[in-house]
Parts: sequence; C-alpha cells; structure tokens
Amino acid sequence: MPHPMRWAALAAAGALAAVTATVTLSDRAEAGRPLARAVLHDAAGTRLGTVTFTGTGHHADRVDVDLDLPADAPNPDSYHGLHVHAVGECTPPFTTAGGHWNLDPHATHGHHTGDLASVLVQPDGRVSARSETHRFDVDQLFDADGSAVILHVDADNFGNVPIAPDRYADPNGWYDAPGGTAATGDAGGRYGCGVVERR
Repeated sequence: MPHPMRWAALAAAGALAAVTATVTLSDRAEAGRPLARAVLHDAAGTRLGTVTFTGTGHHADRVDVDLDLPADAPNPDSYHGLHVHAVGECTPPFTTAGGHWNLDPHATHGHHTGDLASVLVQPDGRVSARSETHRFDVDQLFDADGSAVILHVDADNFGNVPIAPDRYADPNGWYDAPGGTAATGDAGGRYGCGVVERR
C-alpha cells in the first residue's frame, strides 16, 4: 500500500488535473487583458462608446460592448447588427470601412471572421453586451489598411440569401415580402463606426 504522503501527492495531482481540464473560454477571457478597442462615433461625431477585445497573447477571447446612444438614434429597444469591417477608416457615411472583415474567401455572412453577436439597444439608448469568440487573432486586425467596428441601424438576421424578387414568396400566396436577406444580413445602414486600435 502506498505511503500516506504518496496518497496525498497523488490526490493533489488529480485535483490539479481536474481543475486544468475544466478551464473554459470564459476563464481565459477573464484572465486576459484588453488587446484592442474601437471607440465608435456617429456621423455627427458624437461619441457612442467602445467595443473592446480582451484576451491573452494575441488572441481575443471576449468582446465587450459598452455604448450610450443619443435620444435620436434609430430603432431604440431593438437589436442592431455589429461587425468588424475590413478597413480602418470611418468617414461618414462609413462606407469607407469596406465590407465585413473576412479571412475565409469561401465564408458567407454569419461565418465571416468579423461577424459579431447583435446587440440590444435599450429604450434609453444604453447597450451593454459581452460575447465570447474564438475568431480573433488581434494581430490580423492590424493589416495594412486596419479594420473598424460598425454598428448598423437594423437587426442582423445572419442570413445569406441571393438577391431575387421572389425569394421570400409564399407558394400559397399568403405573403410575398420583397427585399429581404442579402449577403450582409440586412442589418441596414451604418450608424456608428470606430477604428480598431491596439490597447
């Protein structure tokens, strides 16, 4: 029978292994530090707040959104699309930020590298959200033309249905909704923009 001290050492090693095995993405993000941040402004130059990428080394595990939109902001009390866009330039109406940041040329919307969780704007304009991610190697956000975070005016349905006038047509004739889902998820216009900067 092993010596009592050996039993204690084995038990301690087992406990350490159990703890190590249960380290989650949340644990890594909590242990991390801010790696990058975008300060968003609207087209009038009003500061809306921040989107912060937190993690360890060069990998961001968490995205924190902290915004306070003005009273005249569109669509309060609703969800708004939020994406990292491919160019770090925020000249209104923010089309200068290019399309969605995407490292996989075969990925469609909802799977773009820069697709983030939509955020709920409260009736008073406040936005507070946290999401976890495995997509962000922060160094890649700082390529030759940088990147930006865009807050859209509408909800993102994360769809990618090709443009066609009858794509939402009901074969029974009960409804026929024109427009609808494009390759960017119908998140609408670009309300806020912030260039991603290192922390």
